Amino acid sequence: MASPTRQTRKIRKRRETTKGKKRKAKLRTQGTTRSPSELFKD
Repeated sequence: MASPTRQTRKIRKRRETTKGKKRKAKLRTQGTTRSPSELFKD
């Protein structure tokens, strides 16, 4: 079995790679520009 330090390092590394994945994907697909109705309040 791996030492506690090694386990911790692996957990942290894995967490770093997946952190914010949903949020970033949403920004890629939907973008950050507001819709015209939201901007001009029609």
